[in-house]
Amino acid sequence: MTANRLSLRQKRSLYRDGCVVLPGVIDPDRVAAARRLILERLGRSRTPASKDTTEREPRPGQSPLMLGLFNDTPLRTILEEALGPVHAQRGCQVATRLPSAPSEHVNEAGYRDADTPFLGWHGHLDGLWNGATRIHQHTDRSMTRVEAEAWNREPSTNGCLMAHPDLGTNITSFAALVAVSLSDQTAEGAGNLGVLKRAHHEIERFFRYQRDAGGPLGPDGPNWKRIDHDAPNGCGLRHYPDAVRAAFAKGAAKTPDGKLWPRPTLLRLAPGDAAIVLHAVPHSATRVTRNEPRLMVFFRVTPLARPERNRLVYPEALCDIWQEWPGMAAVVAEERERDASSIP
Repeated sequence: MTANRLSLRQKRSLYRDGCVVLPGVIDPDRVAAARRLILERLGRSRTPASKDTTEREPRPGQSPLMLGLFNDTPLRTILEEALGPVHAQRGCQVATRLPSAPSEHVNEAGYRDADTPFLGWHGHLDGLWNGATRIHQHTDRSMTRVEAEAWNREPSTNGCLMAHPDLGTNITSFAALVAVSLSDQTAEGAGNLGVLKRAHHEIERFFRYQRDAGGPLGPDGPNWKRIDHDAPNGCGLRHYPDAVRAAFAKGAAKTPDGKLWPRPTLLRLAPGDAAIVLHAVPHSATRVTRNEPRLMVFFRVTPLARPERNRLVYPEALCDIWQEWPGMAAVVAEERERDASSIP
C-alpha cells in the first residue's frame, strides 16, 4: 500500500475476500489519544457521582478526535481512490467489548452465547431490522403477546425499518465498513472482528436471485425468512440467507439442533491497523477471553456519487456490489474474466 491508495495486490484481495487489512494506517499518537478518550469515558460512566457530567459530554462517536481517525488520516484518501469522493464522517460507532466468560445471554440469532461456536460469532449484514426491544432472552418459553407486539415495532433498536416497499428492498446499505483497531487484536480471543471471507460473491448472487424472482431484496423476500422459529428462543433473526450459510458448510460447526455455523476468519489487527470490509460480507464481533478490553471504531462509508434517492436503500448496488467502486473497475474486470475462463 502506498500512502494514498490500495496496491494492486490489496485490490485483488479485496475483490477475492471482500475485505483487506491496512497495517499501521493510523499513527500511534492518534491511537493513544483515541484509546484514552474511550477509557476515560468508560471509567466515568461507572462512577455514580460523575453520571450527570458524562451525560452532558458529546458522545465519543461524535468526537472530533474519533472522527479524525478517518477524516484526517490516509483512510479517507484511500477510500476516495477506490470509491470516488466521500463525505467527511460525522459519526462513528465506538465498539467496546470487555473480557467475559461464555454466558447465558441470548444473541440475535436466538442462541445462548455459550452455545454459539467460534467465540460466539453470529454473522450479520448491516442495515437489517433487529427488533424494537431487547432480544427475547428466554429459551423455555415464547414471547407473550405484549412482548411480541413491543418487539415487532419499527424502527428497531439500530434505527432500521423492516421494509422499504417503494424501493423493493428490506435492507439498507452502504459501500464499505471501515474498522479501526485501537487495541491489540493480533491473537484470537481479543474480541476480533470475524468475517465470512468470500461470502460477498454468494450474497451478490442471492440478491440477484431475489430480484429475478420478483423481490423484495432481503429478509421476507424470496427464500429468506426473517424469523427463525426453530432457534432456542423461538424468534432468532436470520441476518443472512440460509442458502449462503449452506455454501460455507466446509469447516463449519453444528450445534446439537443441527444448525450450521460457518467458520469465520478472525481479523488479527494491531493498534493502528484498519480493515475495509464490503457491506456484502457477513461479520460480527467475537468474545474477549483475554485480559484487555477490545476497542474498535467503525465508519460506514458511501460515495457521494450514489443517487440521493438511494442514499440508504440502493437495490442496484446490492445486485452489483462493485458498481460504486470505480477505483476497483480494472481489477474487477480482470478477476471476472479469469473466473469466467476457469468455468469448464
